[in-house]
This record gives sequence, structure tokens and C-alpha cells, in this order.
Amino acid sequence: MSDEVTFEDVVYHLRHNEDASTRAEAAQMLGDYVDDLSDDEYDEAASALNEALTDPDPMVLMAAMNALSRYTRRTAEIEQVQVEEATDRKIEAVSNTCSVCGKPEVLVDAESCDYEDCPYK
Repeated sequence: MSDEVTFEDVVYHLRHNEDASTRAEAAQMLGDYVDDLSDDEYDEAASALNEALTDPDPMVLMAAMNALSRYTRRTAEIEQVQVEEATDRKIEAVSNTCSVCGKPEVLVDAESCDYEDCPYK
């Protein structure tokens, strides 16, 4: 945030200002400065922007939606954890073919199979 306007001021104006253009500008500022926010500020700003999604003025609604599209810090952390967990797991290939004739399982007709040792009989 700039020196003239504090984070608290921006959130206050987004939530309480009667002028829709001021609320829209506040939402836009929260989107523009998302990378500069601390974790606590980030959570508060995301909450205020989510509240702004119910604003009756479409200009404020669009500004809040645009700003929220930049609020991906938590999503990125979750995705990173999921990637790390996925690399820890071993993935085993499972055959979908008959071990006797080699046909795909969905094509094996157990009643008409020519092989005596057909596992599907």
C-alpha cells in the first residue's frame, strides 16, 4: 500500500463507503497490492473481497471478482502439498488385459473363450 493510504483504510472503504466508485477502487487496490500483504492482511482482504461479491453495484462486484482472481496464495500452497504427496506415492500400473489371451478385459467373453485356463470363466 502507498504511504498515504493504509491497508485498514482500504478495507474500511471497501466495506463501508457509500460511494460505489470508492468501493470499487478499494477492491482494485486490494488486487493490485496482494503480493505486498502479510498473511493476516491477505486473509482480511480476501474476506472483505468475498463480502464485496454481494455488493449491489456491478462495478464493485466486477472489481472484487478481478481482485479475487489474484488471491491464489493459499491455492498455490495446497497445490504444492498435493504435488509433494503425489511424488511420495508409488503408482503401480494395472493391466487391463487377460493374462491368458492378451485381449482387453472388456472384450473377453468368458462363455465363448477358447482357452481352458481363462481366468474369467
